[in-house]
Amino acid sequence: MLILQGLYKIPPTKRMTLFAEQARPLTGVLAHDLHAVEAACALNAGQCEVQVNTVFGWMRGTLTERTHTRFRLRAFEGHLSFLPRG
Repeated sequence: MLILQGLYKIPPTKRMTLFAEQARPLTGVLAHDLHAVEAACALNAGQCEVQVNTVFGWMRGTLTERTHTRFRLRAFEGHLSFLPRG
């Protein structure tokens, strides 16, 4: 399981998308998280389980590497769910 360091805004659909190719080079925590996701997905046949911090609490899910047909960009997508309270 990969724990991402950034604070993310997840839409109500609970779908997370990280674009691997950007117009401007990424810096800081987002660049670190993206490199970690790329490396983890490369080791696990294009999928990796992640845990992210959002403004509403921790969420967990599986990201899958995909190529967006609309933008022709490589991305990591998946649905997340909130961790059970305990």
